[in-house]
Amino acid sequence: MPTPVSQTTKNAPLPPGPRLAPLQTALYVRDPYRYTRRLRQRYGDIVGMPAMNGLIVLAMTSEGARKILSTPMEKFGEAFGADVLTPVLGEGSLLLLAGERHRTERQLLSPTFHGNRMRALSDVIEAVTLERMEQWKPGTELRLFDEMQSISLDVIIRAVLGIEEPERRAIFRTAIRRVIQDANPAIFFFKAAQHRFGGLGPWARFLRHRDELDALMNEEIHKARQSSGEDHPHILARLAQSSREDGQPFSDVSIRDHLLTLLVAGHETTSSALSWAFYELSINPDVCDWLLGEIQADVSEPKSLIRNAALDATSRESLRLHPILAEFFRPVRESMLFGGFTIPAGATLAASILEIHQDPSLYPEPAIFRPQRFIERRFAPHEFAAFGGGHRHCLGSAFALAEMKIVLGTLLPRLRFEPASASPPGTKLRNVTLTPSDGIPVIVRNR
Repeated sequence: MPTPVSQTTKNAPLPPGPRLAPLQTALYVRDPYRYTRRLRQRYGDIVGMPAMNGLIVLAMTSEGARKILSTPMEKFGEAFGADVLTPVLGEGSLLLLAGERHRTERQLLSPTFHGNRMRALSDVIEAVTLERMEQWKPGTELRLFDEMQSISLDVIIRAVLGIEEPERRAIFRTAIRRVIQDANPAIFFFKAAQHRFGGLGPWARFLRHRDELDALMNEEIHKARQSSGEDHPHILARLAQSSREDGQPFSDVSIRDHLLTLLVAGHETTSSALSWAFYELSINPDVCDWLLGEIQADVSEPKSLIRNAALDATSRESLRLHPILAEFFRPVRESMLFGGFTIPAGATLAASILEIHQDPSLYPEPAIFRPQRFIERRFAPHEFAAFGGGHRHCLGSAFALAEMKIVLGTLLPRLRFEPASASPPGTKLRNVTLTPSDGIPVIVRNR
């Protein structure tokens, strides 16, 4: 177990590290909200935990998050979990880059995800949503998470990769699902499991499916290169048309790594966010009626839905109550002071998004689903941390919010979802994201 280092100045020793709590992985996976709440009640606003990849120091307050986000990026090392995620996302993934390379790559990619670019994809997102809706029969039961996954996956295939042919989309759908299903954290955390075992083990299966998806991606990148003179709205075409500061285009490997990041990071995350948003609207009919009234003038035009303040507030409130990540992380490059404690080099600073989003001083009556709070005031990144913040603020946040607003604005005026169970759904950790534990079963009803 790493132990906080007691470094000395000329006159006096630096403060010791925070109290250490045992890491209870099973409880964290099963009920992350309860786990984090118990940690704070017992150990206070800053707590240390020994983990497989070193000491984690978790801040529970928005002030702790503010200090982390305001610390210069040079103080932090490589991305948290980079060695674990590299086999999935590739070495060039923006999520895994650090330092100057991360800053440069992010600056080059930013124009691709500008809000105006997202509006150009609004018709595609609406079409995908309506296509999926046609498969639902009123009165039947479905699981929101499964259906939102299908919508989100097709949005990625069509809006990110630009694939329109149904047969080709089906091939990609299968390939992406295989990689995501095979990406079990256990085989990444335990290096001993990373053996092919004659091609029969889970690691060999993951590599085989990853290579198959890579080959498909390379084919699409090649097509995008050939048509780079045409004006396409999808993200792959934009990347193929972009160039670095020296005028050189992005390499195929770099584009592939960025696309894989979008596929993996944008698939289940948006699915969970949409599932929770529809669930909250189903049990809060007054909020649903308010939202329907606010979007009435915009439902005929997907681009208008993106600009709708009520849809934006509803999406953010859903992400506040049900964030996709429980924490955000910053690996510490050299020993530093934080919150009155010494944090040793090699440790990881983290802020609890779960606790920050439940802070009654920021969000009065935090357990209540009330989107209007996001219209009444703006929240700083350390107060609303659903997309992280600082130099690692999620680059795809505009895309995710645009998708949420169009899917909500397209489906709500046409149908409603009635909870199929009287018990509220729980939350569990699935890989590295938080998802509804039972998929949220609902009955489809015409509005």
